[in-house]
Amino acid sequence: MRKLLPVLAAVMVLGACGTATVAIKSDFEFVKVKRVAVVGFSDHPGRQGSGEALSGAFEQGLIGAGYDLVERSQVDKVLREKKLSSGEPKAAKELGRLLGVDALLMGRITDFREPRESLVRADVVDTHQDPVYVRKIKRVQQPDGSFANAEVTELSGYRTTRVVRREPRTVTTYGRLGVTARLVFVPTGEILWSGSDSTSVYTFEEGARAVADSILKAVKKTWPAQLKK
Repeated sequence: MRKLLPVLAAVMVLGACGTATVAIKSDFEFVKVKRVAVVGFSDHPGRQGSGEALSGAFEQGLIGAGYDLVERSQVDKVLREKKLSSGEPKAAKELGRLLGVDALLMGRITDFREPRESLVRADVVDTHQDPVYVRKIKRVQQPDGSFANAEVTELSGYRTTRVVRREPRTVTTYGRLGVTARLVFVPTGEILWSGSDSTSVYTFEEGARAVADSILKAVKKTWPAQLKK
């Protein structure tokens, strides 16, 4: 592990396709990684189902990247039957061996804040325009052809009236989702890449897809789909 960290630090870059910060093991031959399993993310405290949604988002992204993916129910089954803790390096290697995969993707939710709705009173301005008339004396021609002074009413313009009233309004404050993820090579336990990202969220599912997509795109050069070109 001590030898791995300098390599990772040397290649830490800002993901070009998103906001993700990633570190990639530059001296690894990524053609060795074809079959991958996602070790389920744990739920964030107080947000049941969040781990499931995030795991699903990463699975979709990995399939799109060209990996052969193990069904998550199979991963959960092996974890239960063998009573393995995926957070331990030795257990991760054993899990990977039992599943017959080259690498495991694992990670955690580092931050989650629910979107909030609050009631505020906002100024609403109503504008009215009323016509303004003036009375003038004009010389007008009479029916007999003669001229006489007469009082007439003419439109001279409009008067604008602004009425300000306060009305209740519902304002939505976006939440926040932060995630870290890493790809671990099963035969050696090496971390092949590590990434993190955070995003504003209106729904957790949308945020999960955005973060997973951002992290995976930041390591796009390691995808099987890219290496085949």
